[in-house]
Amino acid sequence: MSIDGITGLDHLVIATRDLGAARDTYSRLGFTVTPRGHHAELKSANHTVMFPTGTYLELLGIEEKRPVNAHYADFLLKREGIAAIALKTADARAARDGLAAAGFPAAETLDFGRPVELPEGTRDARFSITQIDPAATPAGRVFLCQHHTPDVVWRKDSLEHPNSATGLEALVIAADDPDAVAGVYARLLGGTVVDRGAARMVQPAGTGDGQVPVLVATPDRLHWAWTSDPAFATPRPFFAGFVVRVADLEKTQQALQKSKFPTVVGGGVLRVNSPNAAGAMIAFAQDFDLNALIP
Repeated sequence: MSIDGITGLDHLVIATRDLGAARDTYSRLGFTVTPRGHHAELKSANHTVMFPTGTYLELLGIEEKRPVNAHYADFLLKREGIAAIALKTADARAARDGLAAAGFPAAETLDFGRPVELPEGTRDARFSITQIDPAATPAGRVFLCQHHTPDVVWRKDSLEHPNSATGLEALVIAADDPDAVAGVYARLLGGTVVDRGAARMVQPAGTGDGQVPVLVATPDRLHWAWTSDPAFATPRPFFAGFVVRVADLEKTQQALQKSKFPTVVGGGVLRVNSPNAAGAMIAFAQDFDLNALIP
């Protein structure tokens, strides 16, 4: 059972040094990318890739370095890629007690927002986030995200994608000790850890939005999937990439061919390396089979 107040994975934060280039990259990969948003309180900007399954990708850039965005600024000094993951919660403040009781100290909750241009006028998307102590979450930053205005974020005009993407199917973590890392995320998300040889799968117990498995694998297994990706030089553990479920693999392949990005094809999975996806390894699959990704 997950920690009280955490209901699954909300989104991945992909930090980038050039937000415009990242937007163009994800558009070329066949995603519908929302217009740029600005977080006045955080001095950051973003684009999002929204999925009808209640999850999304956030492309994040720093507009002005401040203590509140120091994690992302420091991350970008080293590389681009998945700098943080957000977990779903209905009450970011109330969930702090459950986190502390489970051994995950958390900072004070922060409230912020960004204006969103809608056909009927501008509205603010509002959020509350609670940051877990990074020392407690191997692989990267983890925080809880409460959406006060989900109707502003998950807009119908942004949920369909030329590559036929329908949602996040797995978060991928590279680790030398998959057991230790998987154990932490099993405590956060609930569910069970499934042994897959050199890999571990954290399978959430619940159903519905946000119930995204976490795949933790050794570099040699991920190397099979993503060949000689330069991200493998990153100190481990780290958030390496993600798997996207698609409705029509042929449409996905057409979008990737049009992008002219190198793509590894095999076992019903299409893979794009991190230099062609703002630092994140991506796999696309219609019928996700872990054994096709990590044999």
